[in-house]
Amino acid sequence: MAAGSQEELPIADHDPTRPESGLARSSTSAIETQSRSTFGLGQSHRPRPLEVTIHMHKRRKLAGALGLLTLAGTLAALGAGPVLVTGSDHLDAPLVKTDGRIDVTDLYAFATANHTTSLMLNVNPLMSPGMTKTARFRQRALYEFKIDTNGNAQADIAYRVKFSRLRTRSDGATYQKYVIKRATGAAANRHVWSGTTIAVGTTTAYGHGLKTTGLLGGGKAFAGPRDDPFYFDLVGFKHLKARLLAGSTTVGSPGDAACTDGSDAMTDHLLSCFSGVDTFAGTNISSIVLRVPNAKVGGTGHAIGVWATTSISTNAGWLQVDRQGRPAINTVFNITDGQKELNNLSSPKDDRAQMLARTKTVLGAFNNVLSANALNTYSAGQISAIAGILLPDVLTYKVGDHHGFAWFSGAVGLGTLHLNGRRPADDVINAEFGLVTDFQINSDGVDANDVAFPTSFPYLAAPH
Repeated sequence: MAAGSQEELPIADHDPTRPESGLARSSTSAIETQSRSTFGLGQSHRPRPLEVTIHMHKRRKLAGALGLLTLAGTLAALGAGPVLVTGSDHLDAPLVKTDGRIDVTDLYAFATANHTTSLMLNVNPLMSPGMTKTARFRQRALYEFKIDTNGNAQADIAYRVKFSRLRTRSDGATYQKYVIKRATGAAANRHVWSGTTIAVGTTTAYGHGLKTTGLLGGGKAFAGPRDDPFYFDLVGFKHLKARLLAGSTTVGSPGDAACTDGSDAMTDHLLSCFSGVDTFAGTNISSIVLRVPNAKVGGTGHAIGVWATTSISTNAGWLQVDRQGRPAINTVFNITDGQKELNNLSSPKDDRAQMLARTKTVLGAFNNVLSANALNTYSAGQISAIAGILLPDVLTYKVGDHHGFAWFSGAVGLGTLHLNGRRPADDVINAEFGLVTDFQINSDGVDANDVAFPTSFPYLAAPH
C-alpha cells in the first residue's frame, strides 16, 4: 500500500448507489436462481415479501425441503452428513460459494479509543494479491451490522452499507462509492435499504493511499482490501473433524502420521494433521470497518449482541444469504450443506430451536474423546450450559469493555470464562478449542497472524 491517507466528510443527501425501492430492476441473478431452487422459492408465480417467504419456509417441513439430516443425538448420525469445514465462516455454504462478495468471512466488535466501538465485516475470502487489485463489493447487495440491545436476539440498531458500480483507476486498480445508513427500532430488524444516511465515501483502491470517511454524529468508516486477519490451521482441523465424526477418540500429536485427504477413519489420530501452517497467510479480504461512538450502539457498559448479514436484491425484495455472529459456529456445529444454508437464511432468534440439539451432540463428541483418554470431562449440565451460551449465534459484547473474545476472571475454567466481542488479534480458534475440550487442548499451532495488526483505524494490515 502507498503511504498516506485521505478522509472524506459525510454528505447526508447524496446517494451514488441509487437504491432500489425494494424490488430488483435487473434479471434474476445466478445466486437467486440457486436459492429459489434450493428453498422452493420458484414455486410461486407472484413475488412474496421476504418475511412471508421465510415464514412459509418455517411452516413447511424444512428438514425434507433442505435434505437436512434427522439427528438421533448420536455421533454415528452426525457422521452421515458431509464434512464441510471452511474456517471462521469462509465459504461456509453452497450459495455464498457462488459469489465471494457476499460471503461473510469474519465479524469483529471491540472497544476503541475515546469511548468508541469498532465494527468490522469482511467478505471476499482467500484472495491472492492479483485477485485483490480488481476486487469489489457486490453492487446489488446489502451489507449490514445488526445490533440487539435488549437480549431478544432481534436487531434494534442496524448499520447498512451499499456500493455503486465499479470504477477503475489508471493502474487498473478498482474502487467504488458507498453509502452508509443507520436504522433503529422495528426497521432495524428487517432487510431494507432505509434509515438515516450517515456517510458517503469511496473505497480504498489496491496499492493506493488509505481513504476513510467521517460519519454523521461522530466516528469514521473504511471500505476496501486488507490482509485477512483470520489465522488458523484449517487443514489440520478438517482432518480432526472428519476423524472425530468417524468415531476416533485417539488424540495423538501433530505430525505423528501422514495425512491424506479422504482417508480419515476412526483409527486415525485426531491431531496428526496439524502442522502449524496458517491456511490464510498471504491472502486478502474486502473489509467494511465502522468506528462509532459508544452511545450509538447502546451506551458504555451496556451488553449487546452483534451479527453481520449480507442480502441480495431479488424480485421478492432483499434475500438474506449469509450471516455470522461468533466465529465458526455455522461451520463446526452444522454438519450438512442444508443445515448451513438454513442457518445463513435464518435469524439468531431461531438458532436454539434449529441448532441446540445438534450443538450438544457435537460437544458430546468432543467429550467422548476426553473420556476415552481419561481426561476431565464436562457433565451433561455443563454441555447444555455451553450450548446455551453459544446460541443464539451473536457476538456478545459489553460496550466499552476492552477485554477480548475470551478472558478469565480467575483460574482457567468454564466458571471463570467471559466472552466479550472480538478483536482482530484475538486467537478465537485457540479459545474455542479450549472451550470444547474443557481447556485441555488449547492451540491449533497457529498462534498469531502472518503480519502484525496496526493500532490505528481501520486496525487491519494493508493487503499483500
